[in-house]
Amino acid sequence: MVIFGHEQIYKFVYDISIFLVFVIFTYLFASVSKILINTSMKSSNPLIVARIKQYASILIWTIGIILGVRQLGLSTDILILLMGLMGIAFIVSAIYVLQNSVSRSFLNLNIQYKVGDMISIKNVSGKVIEITNLNTILLDKEGSIIAVPNLEFIKNIWIKHKSVLEGYEVTIPIVINKGIDAVSFEKELLNSLKELNKHLKKEPSIITSKTNEKTIQLSLIVNLIDPEKKSVISAQVKEIVDKLISGFTERSEKEKKETDIKEIKEISNGH
Repeated sequence: MVIFGHEQIYKFVYDISIFLVFVIFTYLFASVSKILINTSMKSSNPLIVARIKQYASILIWTIGIILGVRQLGLSTDILILLMGLMGIAFIVSAIYVLQNSVSRSFLNLNIQYKVGDMISIKNVSGKVIEITNLNTILLDKEGSIIAVPNLEFIKNIWIKHKSVLEGYEVTIPIVINKGIDAVSFEKELLNSLKELNKHLKKEPSIITSKTNEKTIQLSLIVNLIDPEKKSVISAQVKEIVDKLISGFTERSEKEKKETDIKEIKEISNGH
């Protein structure tokens, strides 16, 4: 009886050890899969990439746990059922993303509308300031930002207003480095544009349309009195913007260098 008891303990410890090995390998495999997905889908929609990483991780962990539990001699029927349900949930949740991404491609092929157009759909109207893989972003008269799923432009009737097509309102995209003080940049840009007021219906406005880890994308909106001067005014605005970006970038780099030197001196003095 004593020998039998030792054998049972040995088997239990062995099975638990194998289960832990499965867990460790599953963790490593899940981590590597995230890196591979990030690398292979670098240019894809971040939302789709995040969903794929999430469900790939769940799938890998589920399979790893099932194999580990089987090693312990336990039933895996419930785990297999849960994995099937999660697979169905993934398909259902991915439908929205895929529908809108495909709709974006269809709209691009048919050149339906572009950034700067004034459009109406259902009960909303506004100016197109950005078209993403999932949504078309509108700016309404009150300054509110509205996200309309791209699929809606395939399913519903929408209107592109004539006033924008005549070119009275122009949207100029501006991309600045994240290190630049966006508030100061916008203030200085609006001050610099005052020399163009005689050509404008009203004062220009700036909105932040997109940000990421490295850059800030702004949209400068100007309303022209004479649409025929669109190209001339746009060229003048571009010259002003380029000059400001150059100045702010140089200032930002100088401040960073001064900060780095100061930190080095403090570290040296500390030693």
